[in-house]
Amino acid sequence: MSNDHVALSRRGFLKGTLATAGVALAGASHAGDIPAEWAKPKCSNWSWEKPMEKIPADQIKKTVDTDVVVIGAGLTGFSAALSAAEEGAKVVVVEKTRSWSARGGHITAFGSKVQKSMKVNVDAAEIVRRLIAWGQGRMDERLLWMFAKKCGACMDWAVDLAAKNDVKVTLWEGYYKGPTYTEFPVTHFFYNKDVSLDYTYGNSTGIGNVVLMPCFEKELKAKGVNIMYRTPAVQLIREKNNGRVTGLIVGRRGNYTRINAKKGVIIATGCYASNMEMRKCYSPYSLRVDAQIYYPTKSNTGDGHIMAMQIGGVMQKNDNHAATVHLEAGAASYGFLHVNGQGNRFMNEDVNTQSKSCSKELQDHGIAWSVYDSEWLGQVKKQVDGNMGGGLFYGQMWQPWGAGWNVDVEKATQAQHIKDGKVVVANTLDELAKKMGVPADNLKRTVARYNELVKKGRDEDFGKRTELLTPIVKPPFYAGKLASSLLAMSGGLHTDPSLHVLDAQHRPIEGLWVAGAAAGDYFGSGDYPTICPGMNHGRCLTFGRLAGIMAAGGDIDKKVKSIAI
Repeated sequence: MSNDHVALSRRGFLKGTLATAGVALAGASHAGDIPAEWAKPKCSNWSWEKPMEKIPADQIKKTVDTDVVVIGAGLTGFSAALSAAEEGAKVVVVEKTRSWSARGGHITAFGSKVQKSMKVNVDAAEIVRRLIAWGQGRMDERLLWMFAKKCGACMDWAVDLAAKNDVKVTLWEGYYKGPTYTEFPVTHFFYNKDVSLDYTYGNSTGIGNVVLMPCFEKELKAKGVNIMYRTPAVQLIREKNNGRVTGLIVGRRGNYTRINAKKGVIIATGCYASNMEMRKCYSPYSLRVDAQIYYPTKSNTGDGHIMAMQIGGVMQKNDNHAATVHLEAGAASYGFLHVNGQGNRFMNEDVNTQSKSCSKELQDHGIAWSVYDSEWLGQVKKQVDGNMGGGLFYGQMWQPWGAGWNVDVEKATQAQHIKDGKVVVANTLDELAKKMGVPADNLKRTVARYNELVKKGRDEDFGKRTELLTPIVKPPFYAGKLASSLLAMSGGLHTDPSLHVLDAQHRPIEGLWVAGAAAGDYFGSGDYPTICPGMNHGRCLTFGRLAGIMAAGGDIDKKVKSIAI
């Protein structure tokens, strides 16, 4: 068949398909022309689609008047609340748990004064282009450019706040460096001034967002912000005829409080990773993970999303939401040989933790191992310090800029993993296979083939870089069990650069903003991009600050300096 024939056949097919669907070729110009049943996510009869019951007036025991109310006391919520208060607004924060929440600590920013002081330069435009390519364009690009321009100044704002409380900040040095997959040196983390950064993973104290959040809380209280802990948000208040949002009802049955918000409400409730029904609807692949890591435990139940949808808001148009999945629940993966539950190699190991997690889940029963020998410590240090590899669960979680990969820390971490059963060790491959629960003949054959490729200096099977090919010959032999963990659902409410929640006709709902993990339209194609470690927290800080300023009536371009792109 000739190319012309192929082209004509495709045109004929498309013409016939469009005609059958009743779509005029001349009129199919934008998403709004698509039949409504095509445009909506493939969900029906979900709990949030049922009309909400109006809370009886006799159950509302108290009324509070304010300018701005923020739902959620995480990094997004505190950033939004403090920013609104700095604009002169009267602010209330409501939080259903007993205190603020803090997770991890990697925060992305471009062009911060921390980077400048370390003479670290990044090409923000190139980063945005790569993020768009990763997401296959299934996002609102304006949000990415907005973030790129404003995130550096927002980080500087947080750094100044931390400095007032003797909290320090540095860059993470463990980011992945490779010619095909490359991460960028954009990851900031905070730590207490007297804390040792020679940590053992899983046992670090005084490092990460847990030391930044008290700085926010102290400043919020100094500015008179009313923080209402143990107070769940229940229902948004919207004027009739699709008017503006004017407040919020909070509390519990029989003892509700009405909060009137003169300027509006900011949703900063985080993601919905603990809502299995929402994950089934918007991200079925996320149900495959081995574990979920979130603090406070199971607090991220999609409350903000559901309240917004109940009054006319919608979720992002790309309904295949990105899930942030990393190998945090198991052993470190490094760049060594990876085998499945049958003892067979199944991938090029020269990739990020997100990709490894997703590939692992496609194996039988989601089982995978990283296999290496007694020379592993020197090999990993050479790769990370030599700018050949790295990344999360390959490099080290809190590796500070300029310190290098810490051998003592990793030895202690591995010892704990052996104790916990995440890593098995043996003097022979037969014994190792038995402890792994994989066929010994397959494992030995796989290791022999891998060693053959190492000698050749060329990975003929999966194309891994030569410098990452290391032999498995000297006992004892090790196998680390890879276990995926869901950190966040990185899809959410339909929004735009105004940071308002949008309705089904893409119109902003006045008086209702959303920021952080509850917001959508930033990631695409169902996958979380890892080229900027800490991007989710970067969104929380940056868009939280911008939403707070806008909700209070401020001008973000006057208040938050943009970097030149």
